[in-house]
Amino acid sequence: MKKSRRSLKLLVLFLLLASGRLNPLSAQTTPVYEVFLQRDVDEIGTDRLTFIDLLTGEESPVEVIGERYTPFGDAVMYYEPATNRVMLAEPNGTTQPHPFIQPSASTRRVDWLFSPTRIAWTLVEGETESLTTTTTVANLDGTNPRPILVDGPRSSIRALPVAFSTDETRLFMDFQPEGISDFTPYPQYAGLFAVDIATGEWDYLPDEPGCFCGAGFGGGLFLRLNVSRDLSGFDLRVFNLLGEVDTTIPAQPIRDFTQAGNIVVSPDGAKAVYALAQITDFGRQSQSARTVFMLVDLALMTQTPLTEPITTFVEPLAWTEDNTAVIFTSRQRDGTWKVSLTDGTLDKIAEATYLGVVQ
Repeated sequence: MKKSRRSLKLLVLFLLLASGRLNPLSAQTTPVYEVFLQRDVDEIGTDRLTFIDLLTGEESPVEVIGERYTPFGDAVMYYEPATNRVMLAEPNGTTQPHPFIQPSASTRRVDWLFSPTRIAWTLVEGETESLTTTTTVANLDGTNPRPILVDGPRSSIRALPVAFSTDETRLFMDFQPEGISDFTPYPQYAGLFAVDIATGEWDYLPDEPGCFCGAGFGGGLFLRLNVSRDLSGFDLRVFNLLGEVDTTIPAQPIRDFTQAGNIVVSPDGAKAVYALAQITDFGRQSQSARTVFMLVDLALMTQTPLTEPITTFVEPLAWTEDNTAVIFTSRQRDGTWKVSLTDGTLDKIAEATYLGVVQ
């Protein structure tokens, strides 16, 4: 695995430099770690997080039982079902409760999302027939917390944070059917809306509520998948949120691939990629899957298959190599892969699942 980690290490360094998160002048004094996940390393379902120092190569494993692992600041944030706590796993091998995001004994669900300077989280309370969601936004260190939306009560509907706007003045959210996300291979959205962080006022995004389909944000764009009229694939609606420009990219006729989502927009806003899957017996031992990555050219407004069908359930994670390749992972098996836009070739670059970087 060391050779594949060296390959991924170069990609991670490029991502950090391109995003501005790594300053070459301070790189020698500021530890930066890439984080990998190995699931179910023992019979009780323990997961192993491995922090790898990009400068020294030193590895620090932390074993936890959790879900929704999210690199956040200098730690990995996750939810621990057994204790109903939001936790932080750190490169020094320790875990501790998150200092300011915690559910109460009556909280049904907690979700979180962060931008370069802010973090948002939702707490859902009440019975299924009467759910209330409280959404709070704060600085990354927890200062200046501000409840921006208290929604409900609603029957079987909760509010879910999805993305911050580019200027971080709005929080994009979804009215999410309670419990249904456990049965969808990719995140699906029912009614996307934007909340003004300063005023708390909200309104639906263009043509919302829409179908229960995938969506994505990036580069000032809102991308929304819709099942095509002839049921042959997914049209992609492209909205420029600044000018409310609306373009529809017609579906490619790839029949029987009925699940789509995980839209990842390139940092320059010129391209996007999403996963299109054919899945049978989802969530069962007999599950089988085939996945095609769709490449979207946001200048020419076209979408084309990037890969031949991959015989597993995978999803794009991040762009790399000057937006000429995409890193992808799988929730069903450990491993990290890369696909090149040039020729669609696939390379496995790590045996464990790449989560991201903490600094």
